[in-house]
Amino acid sequence: MFGQASIPKQRIPLSQKTEKWGKECVDAFIDLSKFGLSERRSYLKSMYDYYNGVIDEEDYNYVLKPYGKTRSHFPSKMRNYPIIKPIIDLLLGEKSKRPLEYTVTVQNSDAVSIKEEALKNLILQNLRQRFLMELVKSGQVDMQQEQVEEPPLPKQIQEEFNRSYKDRRAIRGQASLNYIMYFNEIYDKLQKQWFHFLVAGECYSHKGVRRNEPFYEVINPMDVDFDKDPDIDFVEDADWAIIRKFSHASTIIDAYGDYLSEEQVLDLENPTHTSSEAYLLYRAQASGADSNMNRNRLIEVITVYWKSRKRIGFMSYINPMTGVPESVSVEDGFRIPQELKDLGAKIEWEWVNEVWEGTRIDGRFYIRVNPVANQRTSLDNPSLCKLPINGRKYSDINSQNVSIVSLGIPYQLNYNIYKYRLELAIARSKDIIAQFDINMIPKNWDMDKFMYFVEGTGIAWVDYNKEGIILSPQHQSVLDMSIKTISQYLTLLESIMVEWEKVSGVTRQRQGQMGTYEGKATSQQSIVQSSHITEDLFRKFSQFEQRELQGLLDYSKVAWINGKKSMYVLPDGSVDDVDVEPLTHMESEYGIFVSDAGKDVERMQKIESLAQAALQNGTPLSSIISIFESNSFAQIKDKVIQAEKAAQELAKAQQQAEQEAKAQEMQMQQQNLQMQLVEKEKDRQMQIEKALIAAESSFNGNSASLEKMLQDFQIKQEELALKERELEIKAQQVNKE
Repeated sequence: MFGQASIPKQRIPLSQKTEKWGKECVDAFIDLSKFGLSERRSYLKSMYDYYNGVIDEEDYNYVLKPYGKTRSHFPSKMRNYPIIKPIIDLLLGEKSKRPLEYTVTVQNSDAVSIKEEALKNLILQNLRQRFLMELVKSGQVDMQQEQVEEPPLPKQIQEEFNRSYKDRRAIRGQASLNYIMYFNEIYDKLQKQWFHFLVAGECYSHKGVRRNEPFYEVINPMDVDFDKDPDIDFVEDADWAIIRKFSHASTIIDAYGDYLSEEQVLDLENPTHTSSEAYLLYRAQASGADSNMNRNRLIEVITVYWKSRKRIGFMSYINPMTGVPESVSVEDGFRIPQELKDLGAKIEWEWVNEVWEGTRIDGRFYIRVNPVANQRTSLDNPSLCKLPINGRKYSDINSQNVSIVSLGIPYQLNYNIYKYRLELAIARSKDIIAQFDINMIPKNWDMDKFMYFVEGTGIAWVDYNKEGIILSPQHQSVLDMSIKTISQYLTLLESIMVEWEKVSGVTRQRQGQMGTYEGKATSQQSIVQSSHITEDLFRKFSQFEQRELQGLLDYSKVAWINGKKSMYVLPDGSVDDVDVEPLTHMESEYGIFVSDAGKDVERMQKIESLAQAALQNGTPLSSIISIFESNSFAQIKDKVIQAEKAAQELAKAQQQAEQEAKAQEMQMQQQNLQMQLVEKEKDRQMQIEKALIAAESSFNGNSASLEKMLQDFQIKQEELALKERELEIKAQQVNKE
């Protein structure tokens, strides 16, 4: 019975952990589980029924059987009008749009030293470049100065290094995790986990290594049980956890055929430990589709994980080659060799945790009862280990766990009841009815003909001359049989919806429904306020996602013990590869950092809203398209930086082209000025020759007149020289500009 199992002693040497001890441990933890109690399973199943809109008439007995008996032939029927499902579907859609941005870091103790060494090498290289530049400038090195680029300052090198540095091991870890994410379809499986988290308030997973590859499975919350400390949030840190599934013999043989004997495989053809709690059978019985118990051939398969104890030793000795004290860990049963005893070797023993596993099939076959081959331990704490099963609940602190669906059940029930009452009220409502004396129908007319003229023409023909019949106008009246409570029911239904939206945090504005008089600012404020309520859901699930990615990366160390080389296609169509060096990968202590998806979405929306302005300012359309294709804020940031660099290079090229064009224009102006000076000099020489010829012809032997003419010519020549000088000064000013 539940709670009365006695757990075998765990702090015993490995030699005493026999096959019998392992079976007793498996049975004891199964007896501790709640699988024998149907309340939890029934409760969880009801959460999925409420989401799917399955009606449980027991919830409405006080309405359908108000006096203890069911009334038949009522003009109304209890139906489900879903108000829970749209809220859950909206949150599912929002989660699918949120990016899962994760970063792999290295937490080894030598990570800081490696980073400092890399920074030192970069600064030394920068100093060499600056020294070479000074030698070139001083002429001590025969090299053109244009061939040596001006190196940045050491401070700039340090800033760029701190911004972009990433450990090579972290880069390989990031590539490894990317490969695992796409190989195991983690995005789709995490979306399924989110569905369980919203509906049941619980989500669970199973991780490990199969065929030298990490695997990831989503577990139905109805198939899991565990026990953990009250202050622990995640199941992987619990003391034990159990998975119970119901499978056919063919499925069991596919999964565990290597561990079953031929006799056990034959015995599975006639199972003895079937159960009516199997989900598929239970669903068929509940729906009335199949009540044949003989079809129940599902076999119970229970896998147990628990934390046992093992003894490990730390042997210390003096290395004879170096003379330095060293320490290594040894397994239980290790004996010190004589040569190490002579060196003073000693062993200090310590008890640490170790995860064991065991599977029971059909209540009688026990397989794989042994320590888990892939222990998730820590290099700093050998006692720290985690279970292959992980999960968390939404809100179970000092109370029973709840979910969004469980919070909406009262509103769903009341909504269905008021809809049921509204349907009854509509059935009772007969509108306004005119009351006629049947004797008013004329002779030789039947009822059909009378109603034809009433409905077709709006005239009720009356025969007041019937023999022996006296008609009184008082017999004609109007009956108002309409129900005034219909509008009140509509108001009640509206109030239920408003209250449910407040509790769930998903308002009608967030669902895309806008009121007639609602402005953009009002609707936007309502959406922002509602997101604050649901953000806690996303935050808690984001922590679960971080643990899941960490576990997958840890298991890859064991899966790829011989290394891993492969290629895979990213969602954008590009091809990436993974090349894992086994020793470095196994000794790396990785850490996973998951960014705040809510803030990332808000940033992405703001960046996308600025894309139109960027396009108008000259940003290429290809850069805008790449921004819209990005799935994370980090990718958008990188692509914006690339676009800015491209724009800066383009602006620099344009500026250089403008300077070259301006220089060519100035050169052309200078050439034109020089040509003008040459032409003017030719004109001046021609004028001088003309003047000399004229002087010779007009002053034959008159020396005084000739002398005066030469003086005037000299004055004009000096004036021309001054003008020529002015033109040269203007040309020099143009060259300077």
